[in-house]
Amino acid sequence: MEIKAVLNKPYSKSEKLNFIIQQSHNFGYKIIESAYALEAWGKTENEIQKDKSEIQKLEIQRQLEELDKKRIRAVCEPSMKTNNQSWLDFYNEEIKKLRTML
Repeated sequence: MEIKAVLNKPYSKSEKLNFIIQQSHNFGYKIIESAYALEAWGKTENEIQKDKSEIQKLEIQRQLEELDKKRIRAVCEPSMKTNNQSWLDFYNEEIKKLRTML
């Protein structure tokens, strides 16, 4: 976390409220009041990227779970997706692609 904005003391009540509204409500920053200022703390660019990567990883894992269920059904009920490819082969290829991304 890093300081994104600062409102130094002394400040009026309306300045404080405007700062809180702008920084906390609009940008989602955490407001901390120190002895000298009102500070807005937010995530660094690296932390934001890390969060995005984690969300993407979880989404890929969710997709893998769905494909695993479909693959089990394809084993139990063998049928062809096309003339040259079974559903099982199709799901296996999709899983390989997702695992490469992961």
